[in-house]
Amino acid sequence: MKDYYKILGVDKKSTKDDIKKSYRKLSKQYHPDVNPDGGEKFKEIAEAYEILSDDNKRKQYDNPNPFTNMGGGFNPFEDFIHNFNRGQNRRPKAPDKKIKVIITPIESFIGVKKPITYQVNNSCGSCAGSGGKKEMCQNCEGTGNIRKKMGTGFFTQIIDSPCNQCNGNGDIIIDACFQCGGTGRKEKIEQITVDIPKNISNGDFLRVAGKGEFNNKYGVGDLIIQIEVSNSDGYEKINNDLVYTKKIQLTDLLLNKELSIPHPDGYLQIKLPLNTESIKPLRLKGKGYDLGNEKGDFYVKMNIVNNPINDEIKKEIEKLLK
Repeated sequence: MKDYYKILGVDKKSTKDDIKKSYRKLSKQYHPDVNPDGGEKFKEIAEAYEILSDDNKRKQYDNPNPFTNMGGGFNPFEDFIHNFNRGQNRRPKAPDKKIKVIITPIESFIGVKKPITYQVNNSCGSCAGSGGKKEMCQNCEGTGNIRKKMGTGFFTQIIDSPCNQCNGNGDIIIDACFQCGGTGRKEKIEQITVDIPKNISNGDFLRVAGKGEFNNKYGVGDLIIQIEVSNSDGYEKINNDLVYTKKIQLTDLLLNKELSIPHPDGYLQIKLPLNTESIKPLRLKGKGYDLGNEKGDFYVKMNIVNNPINDEIKKEIEKLLK
């Protein structure tokens, strides 16, 4: 098994902020756009961060089998623990609605109010979300749970599991609503505007309370928005750095001309230095994304466009080169 802590250069006591900081530093160093030989290393770093940045995945990674010292990797209490954990879950809630929203690097840089349209289940108007006429479930006596005694001796535990007759609802529909078929829900198109904060990164999540799926027992869940920062208009976001690809003429490079570069804060004038290498991006320190205690940089990648020239100009260039 890979040592994800070693890959990110952190230890098991590291906080999520420590892990995130190390990931940003390493991914910046090995990103293929900056380091052509760093592709495999970059994938490995991203894999490690995906596991260690998620509390549940990290816990499972740190403790793949709590009974490994018993030999053979066999856990004699596996079923018991599974049922125990089920019984200890928090109070059920209405399901969340998960969607992906694509924004541009500039929208990420300055923040944006984003109109969003998505499909979601809402309460049925005909039955007010009840699903129809109901009666109490006799199997669980309306509790929605079946109580079982698990284990023996010191390991005895009372477990509540959802009733399989009413699916944990506590009642059974005997006359289903014609409009929703007894579900109590109808699909609708929801339109909202979300305030997306500046400096948000690819893969980050936003939660909008009360805009998720409807459940006739637990109400309405939340809307979970996963952010995807997609390259647009020559810009891309790499960690805290803003990268822009500028088309230039070969003569601009030869004559070390001054370039006008569009930036979210306004146009920047950059004088091409002598001996500029076209494959190496220009760097403007501190002009990237601003996280308060940490600022990214602004990189300008040059894409040389060689426009056709007439024979007369071509002869003059050949004279100069000689």
